[in-house]
Amino acid sequence: MTTRRSARLLAKAATPAAEVLARPGKVVKRSPKKPKLAKAVGTANGSLETAPASTAIVHATLADPGAMDAAIRHLKEADPELARIIDKTTEVCSMALPRDDAGDTSYVSLCKSIIFQQVAGSAARAILLRFLRQYGTLKRTSPLPEGAQLTPADFVFPSAQAIVDMNVEEMRLYGLSQRKAEYLQAVAEQFNNGTLSEEQLARMTDAEVSQALVAIRGIGQWTADMFLMFHLKRPNVLPTLDLAVRKAMCHHFKVPFGKKTPTHEQMVDMARAWEPYRSVATWYMWRLAGTITQK
Repeated sequence: MTTRRSARLLAKAATPAAEVLARPGKVVKRSPKKPKLAKAVGTANGSLETAPASTAIVHATLADPGAMDAAIRHLKEADPELARIIDKTTEVCSMALPRDDAGDTSYVSLCKSIIFQQVAGSAARAILLRFLRQYGTLKRTSPLPEGAQLTPADFVFPSAQAIVDMNVEEMRLYGLSQRKAEYLQAVAEQFNNGTLSEEQLARMTDAEVSQALVAIRGIGQWTADMFLMFHLKRPNVLPTLDLAVRKAMCHHFKVPFGKKTPTHEQMVDMARAWEPYRSVATWYMWRLAGTITQK
């Protein structure tokens, strides 16, 4: 028998949440809206992951039509201070742009990430070009225009099998450190033996991608986050290990920055209002980081 009190409790339990945290200590009440992205679920690391559909696993990406417009609308509504940063930024958010090399597979993207780790961009590009001149396949069949020079984009990256079979000592002759050569082989082995593939990574949730990648020698959480954001174009990644993002978020939310603060949990809490578009908000935090001086 249903009493009046139990009926009220049942009705309350069935009511969807309608509160969105706008910034620490302040809650803005809104009527619930149907998100433009696929349904998101929480994970242990604080991310929202796209829930698989019953018949097919299709994860929302920022490459989807209208996704970036929806992200900007949401962020400007949820965070007025971020709205001012967005309006003042003249640069187009690169999260919405095609990859630097549209032909790069997940395998190639991860290999390039390793080559670029802890090296200045210009130096990394020079190392990559030397590596590709030796081991890559030249795409062009016609001579270069007068005055033009070869770039990494002119080469097909060597296959996973080819890198697995390479000699590490020989790889070092072309600018790679011992460790980076070994890391490249570790990534190549995962794709060569079928443990990872383009299709598998596309089907995985953000948490599953991170777990699979950080298990590979040479890939940490930051590299996994960058892969999720810029290769898979996932919309809700928050790279809490990124120093510039940590500093910018402290400045933005007016909280102290220190060696141990903010913690991962604090950053997740601060960014609650940005969900499910934390990747885009992060891009604007990088822009903000370039304009502030933080002690």
